[in-house]
Amino acid sequence: MKNTIVLLGFCFSLAVVAAPTSEPSWKAKLRDIVAKVAGTEWSTKLLGGPPELSPELPMPEIPALIKKSTDVGSYSKKVKDSTEFDKLPVERKRQFNYKFLEELFQVTRKTTPRDEDLANWLNTLEQGGSREGVYQGLVLDEVYGGLESIEEQPSNKLLDFCLRYSQTFLAQTFKPEGLVKLNLYSLKRIFTEKGLDLLEYYEVRDLDSFYRWYALYSSELARNHSQLLNSPIRKEPSAAFHYEWAKGMPMQHIKSEYIIKLHLVMNGLQLQNQ
Repeated sequence: MKNTIVLLGFCFSLAVVAAPTSEPSWKAKLRDIVAKVAGTEWSTKLLGGPPELSPELPMPEIPALIKKSTDVGSYSKKVKDSTEFDKLPVERKRQFNYKFLEELFQVTRKTTPRDEDLANWLNTLEQGGSREGVYQGLVLDEVYGGLESIEEQPSNKLLDFCLRYSQTFLAQTFKPEGLVKLNLYSLKRIFTEKGLDLLEYYEVRDLDSFYRWYALYSSELARNHSQLLNSPIRKEPSAAFHYEWAKGMPMQHIKSEYIIKLHLVMNGLQLQNQ
C-alpha cells in the first residue's frame, strides 16, 4: 500500500507540470502502470484519459454503410499524380516489393515465406498486381483458413483495441461477446478488410479524405502502441507527418502500410494479458 501511495504521489507531481497539449510516450506508459497498480479511475484522475485524435487534421466523414457500386462508371478511382516511387528503376522497385512481401508474410501468418512464394508474388506485382491483392490472396487461402480454425481466445488488450478501433475509425460498434469467439487471425482479417473497404470508398470519392483517415489512424497507433511498431516512420505520432507522407506515396503503398501496421499491433496485443 505504501508503494502505491508513493507511486500515486509521483504521478500527481508529473501530471501538474506536464503540458496538456500533447502526450509524450512516458505519460502513456505511466498511465498503464498506474492503471495496473491502482485502477483505471485513479490513472484517469491523476493523468487524464488517453488524448483524443490529433487536432492537426479533421477526421473525414465515415459512412454508416459502405455499398460497393456495380456501376463501373461511378466506381472509377481518383487518379493520382506520379510519385517518386513510380520513377524508380525496375530493380529498385523490385527490392522494395521484395521487402514488402517478406514483411507481409511475417505479420499475417507469423511465418517466414518460402523462396518460391516470394518469387510467385513478386512476379504478380511486376505484372501489374496490387499489394492489396496479394494480401487478399494470403488471407483467403487454405493456409490462413487453417490458422483461423485454431482455438485461441483473444487477449483482453486485443479485444479492447478492436472495440476502440472500430468505433473511432469505422464508426461501428461490436459486442465483446461476439468478438471473443474469434481468434487473432480471424480478427485481423475482419478488421483489416473493413478498413480497406473504407479506404476504397474514399479512393473513389475524395483522396484528401483517404489521406486524412490514414494519417489519423497512423498517429493513433504511434501514440498508443509505438512499442509494437518497428520503424521510426511508423512510430511518428504526428498526424500531419503521416498526411504529407501519404500524399507523396502510391495508393497501394499507403494501403500496405495500413495493413502491416494493423497486423503488427494486433499481433503484439495478443501476446499481452494472456
